Amino acid sequence: MSLTEWAFGRLIIVIVATAAVTAIGAGGIGYVAGRHSSDGGPKTPADSEPVPEQSAEDAPETPAMAVSPTSEVPVAASDGPVGGPTRVNEFGVPVGYPHTEAGAISACGNYFTAYNNVTNRAEDRIRGFFGSISDQTSVETLASGILQVDKENAATLGVTSIQDPQVNFDARPLGYQVQSSSESDATIFVWGAISLGIYDSVDPIRQAQVRWGSEICQVHWQEDDWKLIDADDGPDGPLLHSRTAGEFRDFVMAGGPQS
Repeated sequence: MSLTEWAFGRLIIVIVATAAVTAIGAGGIGYVAGRHSSDGGPKTPADSEPVPEQSAEDAPETPAMAVSPTSEVPVAASDGPVGGPTRVNEFGVPVGYPHTEAGAISACGNYFTAYNNVTNRAEDRIRGFFGSISDQTSVETLASGILQVDKENAATLGVTSIQDPQVNFDARPLGYQVQSSSESDATIFVWGAISLGIYDSVDPIRQAQVRWGSEICQVHWQEDDWKLIDADDGPDGPLLHSRTAGEFRDFVMAGGPQS
């Protein structure tokens, strides 16, 4: 098997093995999207260390994605274009975004990271997790879809669960495009890199590999916050070194450099 195809879709990665190819993608609630992006690409660097926060007057108009704290504590409110959260919830997810387009963008970036965290995908946690960031009518669809595809992925990888320590599962949001935005709703393309596979495996199906793609994050303003409604497959994600990568704007960290 010498060819790897990447289908980037809703919420999570789905592995599909055929006689001719390996297909690894962020799959759509139990099925693979019919679209592929280019092979390969470097892994995203770790988040940089925070630096002293700039004033709102000095910051350019670039929304921010806040670094996810691990404890349930308030965080500094972000004014102006930053769009950062004001607190973290009981699942360690930043919430409490401003009622602005920048707030919706930041919410989508952090929610993308949170639902691609294997801890939040555990069966005894996932419904409560989605209940903390999503519209309540979307919770069961999002949760049951992830559980089903994670089960299929685990079987393909030959492990009992994607929570197995042998499994590499890492997702990093890299940039965004605003598809639409209004006072109550926003749809954001989140471009990212996702890796799934078995550490140190040389098997072309099971080995950990990084691929690029995008998801469409839909959020709705309710209960004084941006709530996740759905996430669907977006346009093929460009390689970081390609010209089209420049069409996505950078996430920046709240409190970090705003240039």
